[in-house]
Amino acid sequence: MSDKPASKSRRDAVKLMLGTVAAVPLINLVGVSSARAADLPHVDPKTDPTAIALKYVEDATTATRPDKAGTPGAEQHCANCQFLQPGEGDYHPCSLFPGKAVSVNGWCMSWTKKA
Repeated sequence: MSDKPASKSRRDAVKLMLGTVAAVPLINLVGVSSARAADLPHVDPKTDPTAIALKYVEDATTATRPDKAGTPGAEQHCANCQFLQPGEGDYHPCSLFPGKAVSVNGWCMSWTKKA
């Protein structure tokens, strides 16, 4: 083993630390992209166990929707539900179906009016 320090001076060590700190955000910008709703698989109402349990349908007009929270059933759909997450297009992520996208025109038993 050598008795020499890995760095010749404190100044070299500080340069190395600052370079590392500056590189981390750049690596994150270049290497990682966030998942978009278009990239997420759509919930299959016939095979997904959560969708079956929650009686999820992609077309809310085909569901028997009870009046909830003072909102008539005809006005209940995923687009005005608090569980729907922001997105673009006709399919958005939903916190009830992690890793999957639901139709903005869909409906399920857990529908809750967005505040």
